[in-house]
Amino acid sequence: MKKAFFFSFSLLYCICFWGCSGSKNMASDSAYVPFTNKLKDRILKNDLDLKKVQFFIDQKLILKRSLGTRKVNKSGVLLFENGEYVQEVIIPKYTPGVCDSINGNKLMVSFELQNNDLQFGPGLYTPDYFMLYGRNWTNGVGDLTYDNQTYKVSCGSCSFATEAKLVVKKSQADKIDTKQRVAKGRKVDG
Repeated sequence: MKKAFFFSFSLLYCICFWGCSGSKNMASDSAYVPFTNKLKDRILKNDLDLKKVQFFIDQKLILKRSLGTRKVNKSGVLLFENGEYVQEVIIPKYTPGVCDSINGNKLMVSFELQNNDLQFGPGLYTPDYFMLYGRNWTNGVGDLTYDNQTYKVSCGSCSFATEAKLVVKKSQADKIDTKQRVAKGRKVDG
């Protein structure tokens, strides 16, 4: 009898725990909208500065670079893998970022210090979204420059790092049109 009660209680706890954690993630995902060319145009049309927009990354990114057998670490986590030291920088999902510069249709966004920018721009298959740029893409992993070093970037919450895009909070995107006003109209005297 005790085993049946314990099993039932454990099963109920797991269902509640998984159910609550899943709904929490759904609610947080719905609080964000993709940063698109249309949204960028609305911001610029309203004479707002893109450098004042609070951006977020919609996927967890993992940046790694090999240090070989030398143990040098300025920032990030230092790991020991396959006989080599590896420096790892993790950018969690929904980490806030700031646009440091704009180069044409590309935004340089930093998620910690200036000069540690990641480049975002129109995606190849999704040209309206601002996707993560890199080079030498193979199986969803690419190279990018971060802190003046070359890192391998992979996605910790998706298959390909190229899926990572800029998002903004929905409430922030809704406030962009606050400069609008509605004319009350005029009536003829008399």
